[in-house]
Amino acid sequence: MTVLPGGDAYRGEVTLVNASEYSFWEPGMLGERVPLTGKNVTVSGACGENCTYTQKNRNTIAFEKGNVTVTYEGPITEKNLQLIFTEPSNITVTLPEGQAVKNPLLGRVSEGGKVSTENNTTAIAFDRVRSAEVRFYDPARERLLYIFGSVWLTVAVVLLFPFLLMRRRQE
Repeated sequence: MTVLPGGDAYRGEVTLVNASEYSFWEPGMLGERVPLTGKNVTVSGACGENCTYTQKNRNTIAFEKGNVTVTYEGPITEKNLQLIFTEPSNITVTLPEGQAVKNPLLGRVSEGGKVSTENNTTAIAFDRVRSAEVRFYDPARERLLYIFGSVWLTVAVVLLFPFLLMRRRQE
């Protein structure tokens, strides 16, 4: 999975062995499977780079049975990417330059994710997981957090300082 610049969508690539169809799903609020309409779908494999496929319904495509790779784009809601698999899978999520997961107040990588950074790109690798979650943020959101924290720290100091001075005078 590669998060596209801006963080509002991702490009997924799924390798299927001896398959004849693929269904696009995303996790719902309670972890249920919600149909997803994949965009910019391509199928490649033994038939070449651009195999033909048919749209069975709004979230399922069918193609010639065999080993194929399905590439598609899907939306990301509020910079929170959630993935659920029917069987343990290896996955790598790549974040573009300007997106990060380091700050624990803003970002999150679910258990089992190994984070590495190279050339201003962050990669999170999961080995044999049934679900994964990556919540990321941009520099503007991190600046807002620091501004918010600074304002509240200033308010706390301004309110506590007179209280501590009066308490010291009473002793």
